[in-house]
Amino acid sequence: MSSTIDIKISKYRANGAKIFTGRDNGVKAREELNLNRIDEEDARVRILVPRDTWGINPSFFGGMFEGSIKKLGRKFEDKYCFCYAKGESLNDSLFKDIQDDIDYIIENIRVEE
Repeated sequence: MSSTIDIKISKYRANGAKIFTGRDNGVKAREELNLNRIDEEDARVRILVPRDTWGINPSFFGGMFEGSIKKLGRKFEDKYCFCYAKGESLNDSLFKDIQDDIDYIIENIRVEE
């Protein structure tokens, strides 16, 4: 992959909230960030999560990333990486939650051919 696209998702969390929630909110983020177009690009994507985030609800995650995972399958994990806003690795709990969400979507959808 030739370049990296950084995407801050802080605006898709309610004021004062520590958790990203709501499928509709995830779908809105997907549309506003034009992830369908980004999925087609030869670039790595860093999803920048605010450091005070406690979790990303599976419904929000699915709304935002299900289309990408359907299209890319396991290659989603090569293209998209999740880290804190300054590039630091996520804490183990948040990382595991995201991995579980990816696994759940992959196990429950058919990847587009």
